Amino acid sequence: MKIKLLLLTILFAGFNVIYADDHIEISGMEAIQCSLEEGKDMDDVMKVISEWNDYGDDNFGAPYSAWILTPIFRSNSDFGNDFIFLGFSDSLANVGRAQDDFQRGAAKIGEKWEKVTNCDSQSMNINVEVRAPQNEWVEGGVNYTSVQSCSLKEGKSNSDFKDNDNTWNEYLDAGGFKGGVWRWWPETGSSIDTDFDYLLAASFSSVEEYGAARDNRLQAMMLGTRPEEIHDCNMPRLYKSTNIRLNLPSEG
Repeated sequence: MKIKLLLLTILFAGFNVIYADDHIEISGMEAIQCSLEEGKDMDDVMKVISEWNDYGDDNFGAPYSAWILTPIFRSNSDFGNDFIFLGFSDSLANVGRAQDDFQRGAAKIGEKWEKVTNCDSQSMNINVEVRAPQNEWVEGGVNYTSVQSCSLKEGKSNSDFKDNDNTWNEYLDAGGFKGGVWRWWPETGSSIDTDFDYLLAASFSSVEEYGAARDNRLQAMMLGTRPEEIHDCNMPRLYKSTNIRLNLPSEG
């Protein structure tokens, strides 16, 4: 894991050179994996989140948006949590700032959260936007997110991302894909047994759209028209993604 963290540091130092002439969005992400306490359900969770959101309106000193991911297609033997909380800000510093702001005055909300959930992991992660979604985010909106664990193939490195991303974005444009694509790089709090380089996430407007994308993938593989992939990824999982807070950084 120490070697992976060293490579991660080198990787992001290199982004400034690799994407010198292009705009790339790199931001901070917080991930909390949770199960429900016995006798509790997602309605109980959302009641606490509503209080947290109100607290954030008055106390968060930086933009912070969040989504709840609940599983649609996944194996409980691999991923047994009931839901995942994902929070985003424009930097890891501001992810930390939101945590500071919460700890400063939201102890009672935290106690309520612990009564309805059992969260076994919490981590900071680096969010790299590979492809911006064409549809704007909507407060309270529902989308669907596929997630895969990926590692770069032998002989491939961060220097291959730029050209390969451009090739894939052209391919996705031609296929009419309107969703976004992100790489989530593990950081502080991630398991020391992490055996992948990053998570690859993609957004879809419906489960049907996701299924159509898988149909197109199979057809392209059979025709040999699918672009080169510079990573190996495991089987995707699909989650329902519900926005619970939308406070995006101002552009510019």
